[in-house]
Formats: sequence, structure tokens, C-alpha cells
Amino acid sequence: MSGWEARIVGAAELGVAEDAPLPERLAAFLRWQADRWPRLARAVAGLDAVRERGLVVDGAPVRVQWNPGRRVNTTARVDAASVAARRCFLCAANLPPEEGALAVAGLDGFLVLANPAPILPGHLVLAHREHRPQAAREAVEPLLAFARAAAGRWTAVFNGPRSGASAPDHLHLQAVRAGRLPLEDERRGRAWWGAVGGRFAVGLAGPPAEVARDLFAAIELLAEVQRREEPDLNLVATGSPDGGEVAAWLLPRGAHRPACYFAPEPDRLLVSPGAIDLAGVVVTVREADFA
Repeated sequence: MSGWEARIVGAAELGVAEDAPLPERLAAFLRWQADRWPRLARAVAGLDAVRERGLVVDGAPVRVQWNPGRRVNTTARVDAASVAARRCFLCAANLPPEEGALAVAGLDGFLVLANPAPILPGHLVLAHREHRPQAAREAVEPLLAFARAAAGRWTAVFNGPRSGASAPDHLHLQAVRAGRLPLEDERRGRAWWGAVGGRFAVGLAGPPAEVARDLFAAIELLAEVQRREEPDLNLVATGSPDGGEVAAWLLPRGAHRPACYFAPEPDRLLVSPGAIDLAGVVVTVREADFA
């Protein structure tokens, strides 16, 4: 843990009060980090050049994004041998020297990092201090805790190890500024399930403890159906402005990457979806695929 301690940025360095609300601390941290990390500053500035266009799929809105900066993530080799052969880019010892971390109360074991290859504004990574496998059951409570503390200003997501995670060997979450994912508008009461724009979702809303209970139950059922100890899924969660309730979505997966990813050219579409894609922002890294 000593490697992490040297990277943690305090409130005084960020220019905020120790008891400042989480959204204020996150915004200050991103500004602080961009001022000190040229790669991040260039990536954030590059978001202005990212192109998007809207589609409607089975009656639901979807946005397609052309973001060449995500090519490394989209084409990442995540088979066991390739993962074992590379250094983990979420372990403290392997981070760039400019990269800092933000500790958040209630997120025991996790630290907030700036994502150097952002898809959307305010793109964060919440990495566990320990190098341990990506696991949905370990993600539920920190996912909801972050969503609640972010009070509707950031939306948190989780990619399963076979569902879009480019670091399946290191437990982590991600977050983006709220209001940018079309799935956030899909709220149909306390509990619902059904098709949303070509994919299936389970939606839950209410106090975090109740939503956590139901998410754990859904994960167990999905593990039984898929016959996997670690089921293939994505999670999305956001909080209410008053911090009292959360809304969460579980998106079961049938495959890590779609058939079009492996198709021969010119029929290939280089799309490798994670939670953000399934939440309605589909990332393409080639202009031809965007078109």
C-alpha cells in the first residue's frame, strides 16, 4: 500500500475543504491532474474533437461515438496469457509518475484515478488498492456507495472480466459525468426488467441497501443461468440529488465481443462494448465504423 500512499492527493493540494461534497472534490481533482499530466490534458482536450451521432434502436436512443483515442482499449488482448504477460496498468508501481489518486470516504480499498483515455467528460477509474480479479460481487457496494455520494453528478459503471474490462485482473470501477448515458433515462419504478434498445436490462431503484440486496440476488441468478461463478454482465448506477436513493441497471452479456468484431474486412466493425456502450454510447475507433 505504500506505493499508493505516495500518490494520494489531499484536499489542501486540490484547493477544497476537507468536508467538500464529493462532486466538488472530483472536479477539483480532475483539474489538478490535468494541470500536471500532459497526456491526460491532451486526451481531455481531444474530447472536443470526438464526433457523435444519434440513432434509434427498437425505439430507444443510442449515440455512436468516433473516438480514435480509445483504440488501445478496444483492441486490448484480454485472454489469460496476454493479461499475465503484461504489467498491470492499475497497480501503483506501474502508473506514470504524474498520476495521482484521490481517497474517498466510504470507498474502503478503492482510490479514484483520472482515465487517460476518456470516452466522456469526467471519466474516472476507481481502482482497488490491491491487485485482485475483477468481480461483480465485490463491485456492488462500492458502485452504489460512489453513486450515492456523487448525488446525481457522476454515474458509476462496472465491466465484468469478460464484459468489456481491459484490466480483468485488477478490481476496478469507472465513472463519467451523469446525464450522458441514454440508459439513465430508463427508469420504470422500483424494479423492472425488459428490452432496451436491442439489449436486456434489469432496473432497480431505491435506498442503496435495498438495491444492493436485489443486485446480489440478480447476480446469483445470472451465475446459475450462465453456469459461471463470475457471470458475464455490466452494471450502471447513479444517485439522486439529495443522496438518499440510487438507481442501478444490470445488463447480462451473451459474449465478450460481438461477431462483427471478428468478421473479415470490409464487414468488420471494431466495436468492443463495455458498460458505457451498453448504456447507450457505442464507441468506435475507426471513422469507417462510425459511418
